[in-house]
Order: sequence, then C-alpha cells, then structure tokens
Amino acid sequence: MSESRLEQLQQCTQKAKESFHPEEAIRHLSRAFSLFSEETSYLKSAYAKLQEKFLTVNQELAQKVGELNRVNAYLDNILKNIAQGILFINLDGTITLFNEAAQKLLQVNSGVLFKKIWDVFPDDSFGFSLREALKFGISHRLLYKSYGNIEFEIATSFVYEGPKVYHGLIILLRDVSEMQKLQLIVSRNDRMKELGEMAATVAHEIRNPLGGIRGYASLLYRDLSNQPHLQEMSGQIVEGTKSLENLVTTVLQYSRPIQIQTQSIELGQYLRQIGKFVKMDPAFPETVKMELHIPTDPLMAPIDPNLLRSALLNLIFNALQAMPAGGAVTMTLFKRDSSCQIAIGDTGIGMDEEEMKRLFSPFYTTKQKGNGLGLVEAQKIAQAHMGCIEVRSQPGRGTVFTLTLPLKR
Repeated sequence: MSESRLEQLQQCTQKAKESFHPEEAIRHLSRAFSLFSEETSYLKSAYAKLQEKFLTVNQELAQKVGELNRVNAYLDNILKNIAQGILFINLDGTITLFNEAAQKLLQVNSGVLFKKIWDVFPDDSFGFSLREALKFGISHRLLYKSYGNIEFEIATSFVYEGPKVYHGLIILLRDVSEMQKLQLIVSRNDRMKELGEMAATVAHEIRNPLGGIRGYASLLYRDLSNQPHLQEMSGQIVEGTKSLENLVTTVLQYSRPIQIQTQSIELGQYLRQIGKFVKMDPAFPETVKMELHIPTDPLMAPIDPNLLRSALLNLIFNALQAMPAGGAVTMTLFKRDSSCQIAIGDTGIGMDEEEMKRLFSPFYTTKQKGNGLGLVEAQKIAQAHMGCIEVRSQPGRGTVFTLTLPLKR
C-alpha cells in the first residue's frame, strides 16, 4: 500500500473514532473501506503482473538451463569421441578433466578424476616437471615421450583467463606410434625402390657378358666331345650361367612395378578353389592337413585374381615347407569394417623376432633352395591392392601370415 493512501486510511479511521455523530462516523468508515478496496485491487493487479513476470522469467531460465545442458552434452560428446587425450590440471595439481582417450592412452581408469596429478603419475611422466609447470605457468609446444609401448606427442597450454580457480594446465596427448610405423614403411619403400632400380641396372649389365660366357662355354662343350672330363667342366659352366640368368630374370621382374587388373570377386569361392588346387598338387605332403575357415555369407572384393593367387600360393607353400614333420595349414577369411583379412597359418617351426624383422628383405631366406624374393613379391602384390601383410610367429608354435585387403578401392 502506498504511503499517501495509508495516511488517508489512517486519518479516516481516526476521524471515525473521534466522531460524535453516527452519520459522520459511517461516512469516514465508508471512505476508509473505499481506500482499502482500491488498495486491494491495486495489490491484486500488481500480484498478477508479478506472477506473470515470474512465469516468463521461469520459462526463460528453463530455456537457458536446457541450452546449457545441450552445450554441456555437446562438449562432453566431443571430449568423449576425440582421438586426442586431454587432461586439465588446476593450480593445486588436481585433475579436473580426464577424457576417455586419455584413459585408454595412459591405461588408467576414470577414478583418477579429482585426484592430485602426482598421486597418479610421477612428476616427469610427460617429459617435464608438472610441479614447476603449475608453479611458474610454463607450457611446452611439442614434446615426444615413450609411455609403455606407445610413443606420445605431447602439447601443453597454460590457461590464465577467468577467475583464478579456473587457471591451470591443459595437456594434449596424441599417439604417434602408427605414424612412426608408417614413416618407417615409407622410408623402407623408398630404399627398396632405389635398390630395385639399382638391381635392374646391375642385372642388365650382368646379362650381356653372361650371354657371352654361356655362348663360349657352349662352344667349348661341343668342341670337347672327345675329352669327356673337360666337357663335363664346360657343361657345369653352362649350367652355372643358366642359374645366374634365372636369378637375373627374377631380379628384373622384382624391380618392375606391379600393374593390377582388378575384378569384383567373391572371396569365399575363390579361396575354396585355391585350397582345392593346393590339395590336388602331387607335392602336397600326406602328413599335412589343410583346413579352410570361410564364412557362408558372400564377400565381394576388388582383386587381381591371378596376382593374388600367386601371393597366396607363395604363403601356403612357405607354410608347407615350415612343417617338415607334418602338421596343419589353415586358411581363414575374416570381414572387417571396410576391409577383409586372409590368414594363412601353420603349426611349423616358427620364427624368432630377428627372423621376422628380416623376413621381407630381398634375398633373405632360411631355405636351402630359393632366392628370398617370394615373400617380397607377395608383399608387393598386397601393396598394389592397397593392402598389407603382417606376420605373427613363435618358435616351435607356428606362424600366421595375415593379408589385409580393402573391400573398396
């Protein structure tokens, strides 16, 4: 009630009390009730407006809360699905942000949240002193650090904006192990390309004098028909030149890039035909069992059937030769998201780490016969298909070669 209206109401009430005549008292009371009714109507109207404003503010507040929740869910979704590990450590060393990628990379669970960073990790875990970085506001642009079997790229940034309670250190972690592996593959491929070009040049240079040696040795073999012991020696020269010429031809073929002609092939039927062909080979040992694990659902892939058959047969016969006492060879087909895998396994003698490192090097072989180019050629065929070959082996427990091919080019 306004002060002026309240004073008028008090005055009317007082005059009603002081009146000597009932008519005068009733007049003053009537005036007081009129003022009271006006004030009541005013208050009722003010209350209705206030209630309306409250509902409006409440709706706006609910809308803002909804927007804030959506923004929080959006940011949480980004942090949850981002590939980089993200940590935020406030000034007193408490971990206030630790996303799922960081948990996987550092192999810890979400229980580290809101703990002191040095209670979870050593002070120099990320390649610098965490205590000094928080104390002096130090950030590092790029650092590289090995953590277990993972090579990390670490970037840090110090946050100064806003109230001091929000100041702290952001640490970004990125797994660069796969990138380094790819860089090594690219480097090795560059060296292999250079070696291939050099080998092709050397092979051409060798082939010309080799032809002359073979020609003269053949003439000697003909002219020494009346001297058998000398003819035998010239015959060995001829055979030696044939062996060298075969090696030169193999080197020249290896140095040439592979050109593939792809077709859309149903891999299940394709692999069954290869398995049948291998079993029908007279050289297939009776002591070896061949098993095929191929899904019934059709799986189409763009491949060069002739080249891929050559690579698979190479892997299969390598598996057979790795089991002199017999065993089992398995050929398994797997489907992945956008690729397929063909695994050739054996139960043979296996290989150690050093042998596996040298496995795809040209001219490296553990066989008495062979030039060491078979697996290298198989790898070239896989790479020409935009795929790769991986090997897993243990001495005495066998070997598995896994050929990965894309389902779309």
